[in-house]
Amino acid sequence: MHANAKRLPDQERNHISELQPVPSPETVAALVLRFMRLLRLAFWRAFQHDAFAIAKASAYSSILTFFPLLLVVGSVLATSRRTEAYLREISYAVGRILPAGSGTALAYLKGTAQRPEGLLVTASLITLWTASGVMISWMEGFRRSYELPKIWGLLKERLIAFSLVILAGIPLMFATVLVAFGSRIEARIIFHLNHEYSYLILFMWTVIRWLIAGMTSVAVIALIYHNAVPRTQPWHSVLPGATLATAVWFAATALFGWYLQRYADYSIIYGSLGVGIALLVWMYMISLIILVGAEFNAMIFPRSRLGQELVAMANRKLTNGSSERAR
Repeated sequence: MHANAKRLPDQERNHISELQPVPSPETVAALVLRFMRLLRLAFWRAFQHDAFAIAKASAYSSILTFFPLLLVVGSVLATSRRTEAYLREISYAVGRILPAGSGTALAYLKGTAQRPEGLLVTASLITLWTASGVMISWMEGFRRSYELPKIWGLLKERLIAFSLVILAGIPLMFATVLVAFGSRIEARIIFHLNHEYSYLILFMWTVIRWLIAGMTSVAVIALIYHNAVPRTQPWHSVLPGATLATAVWFAATALFGWYLQRYADYSIIYGSLGVGIALLVWMYMISLIILVGAEFNAMIFPRSRLGQELVAMANRKLTNGSSERAR
């Protein structure tokens, strides 16, 4: 019997196609276009869910948090003999993180003497209360992004907001200290090592410092996304929005600082309140970015899919527990 000449090339092509990997239909350009489309839809959903008004409320609470926090920081620094050196480091860090001109707000700290303990406790409580107001505004925006019913009472919502402020404040404080006093650590490292590699060490330490700050920001925002809605979300479903919010946060801060330095001078119109107005606008932008990040997560992992994942996770836990008891 002779082989069929017509079937042989087809068979060879079939075998070759089975051996060769199938190319992915999505190219880099297609992925970028898809990401931009999702980002545009996230902004549109934020507009539909009234995120701009929610961002205004959270920005108002943020500016009320900022100045009592300055009072607490000033009272703590007044107990040290190296207050001026610490103020220079903190002013440098504020200039790197906050928009241009915000470092002048710390001039208030230079004249701060050691305050009574009662005033320090009162300022700390006011800071905690107003910061919880920021969290409550964000929680309302997150709930709307997933279109979840409002099932938490006022007391439970406030307690969850307090816990989120504390849990988010600790790593953010660590990141701020790292950025603020990183240059001092960097100088000591260079002093004890060979000066020939000082530029390399300077570059590596700067990258590590800002990488840790960025990762801390992603972790904090993911923590807030994870716990700030009635239906707790899996960690993998909040990381995309947290990463997006951190990247846009840093980019928006840099662009807003460039805008203030080149074009806008709020002190001309608002006088001594110019720094406060600039901070208020910046906090409004950051709140809106965090709400857009929640909308981005809600588009990738919608409510129905999120509920299915949580049920599957619960079933897996029950199965693992029953298998362990059987052993």
